[in-house]
Amino acid sequence: MSTSNGPFVLSRAKPEDMLEMTKLQYACFPPFVRLNFMGCHSEAEIPKITDIYIKAMSEDPADIWIKVTDPETGKIIAGADWKVYMSVPQLDAEHMPPWLEGKEAEESREFIKKMSEGRWKAMDGKPYIYLHICYTDDAYRRRGAGGMMLKWGCDLADQLSLPGYIEASPEGSHLYRAFGFYDAGKIEWEEDAVVMKRDPQATEVRGGKPKPS
Repeated sequence: MSTSNGPFVLSRAKPEDMLEMTKLQYACFPPFVRLNFMGCHSEAEIPKITDIYIKAMSEDPADIWIKVTDPETGKIIAGADWKVYMSVPQLDAEHMPPWLEGKEAEESREFIKKMSEGRWKAMDGKPYIYLHICYTDDAYRRRGAGGMMLKWGCDLADQLSLPGYIEASPEGSHLYRAFGFYDAGKIEWEEDAVVMKRDPQATEVRGGKPKPS
């Protein structure tokens, strides 16, 4: 399925998209997140984390990657990974990049553990939808791609009657507030993150046929 209300198209990502998407993710993220979250000292490690993402696409039932494409160029300009936890997720569902060693491995493990524990506490061990990863090409910022990905995830959350969760950078939080997310705490990293939650919006589906007269 794809959706388009303007110059860009949103659709479900495929395994063959992931190398291009991971390169864009690397370009969009600061060095601290590249190392601790992606395990990338440089672009040379991009294929390693790409393989992990592709594996999760096929093996993790909660994992849903979407992409936004510019049809004029065929270029992927934004991507997001939504995690849809219909049952209670394990506290240790995320793992550090396995090739990190020594102090880097320890710091990555602590970074991811802090995120996981904060999420577990905020969502009270109940089902929820989680914006795990979200990024937009710098050249396409403020043109609506981020809003397309947020609307897609929030619409899905409402259909499933699930609350939402995000760890947001301070500069990115304004976009999430526009979709009903609100501040619910902080996680202290090298760069502090705002924990944000969203309550499910009630949706009704009406239909059927009138009773025969």
